[in-house]
Amino acid sequence: MSSKSASLQDLRQQCKALNLSTGGNNATLSKRLQDHAQASSGPSKEQEELECDAVLMTRSEVGDQEEMKGDAKSAFRKALDEEDLHVEEVRGKLFVGNRRGLNLAELMPRVRVLEEEVATQKEEIATQKEEIILLKIKVVSLEDRVSSLTMSLDAYKLLRNCFISTFKRDKLANATEVDRKIIAAGNGWAHGGDAVVDAQLYKLETREGRRDFEAYKKLYGIYPWIVLFITHKETIDVLNIHAGVISSSYKTGSNEFYARFNRFVEVFTKSEFDDSYLDGGLTDVTRAYWAFLNCIPDEVTRVDATEG
Repeated sequence: MSSKSASLQDLRQQCKALNLSTGGNNATLSKRLQDHAQASSGPSKEQEELECDAVLMTRSEVGDQEEMKGDAKSAFRKALDEEDLHVEEVRGKLFVGNRRGLNLAELMPRVRVLEEEVATQKEEIATQKEEIILLKIKVVSLEDRVSSLTMSLDAYKLLRNCFISTFKRDKLANATEVDRKIIAAGNGWAHGGDAVVDAQLYKLETREGRRDFEAYKKLYGIYPWIVLFITHKETIDVLNIHAGVISSSYKTGSNEFYARFNRFVEVFTKSEFDDSYLDGGLTDVTRAYWAFLNCIPDEVTRVDATEG
């Protein structure tokens, strides 16, 4: 039975059953029942599509919270009564508001975009820093190689000078005092140790290099691939002195000489090849270093040999 054809008594009973007011005539009661039915059934699809969220915000002076809320409501009402509303699309969505509100709606997405760009730039900077560190390592490695090549070139020039001066002495019999000094210097270098240059003869990455690693270690006390990373001159000097003595036909070292060298290599290796042992602090490496150097005058002696 529709509310329009129902009697006044029926309409009142329906309102009473729904806890609605029962006062009024047939038209009033019918309208009341219709409004209730629409409210109970929920919004239509069209109404749902038209609904929107309201975002309200105003600037307020610091004070009591209730006063601030009251001031904000007054500002909202004034804006709605006095200012024109505009409709604009912001990043694919429609917004309705006054000009300041729309500016804010445009601002927040831009802030998010900027934040994403900043995060991306930070990642790129971190990557660039890593690349710079790798480049610095390569530069240091190249500088070391240049230094080693320079040393090799100087040594090679010395040997070639020695070759010519030896020819003058042995074949032409007209060697000068300068030639004799060149020969002595060349013999000293050729028969002495050069840990850095000799280490470069052991090319681990190819099959062309030497493979008698134990022979190198017998001369210098440390394997060649480790020596290539040692740039400390005083340490290299110790290795070269030992090699010069153990390989020489003109001088010999005592058991004490070799024992002190082995002690230096032992503690230097335990320190993980820390070359700061002469920087002020007294360490086991420092003591072993000076013990070795100080024993050389007494523990290394020359032997007679015929000059070739």
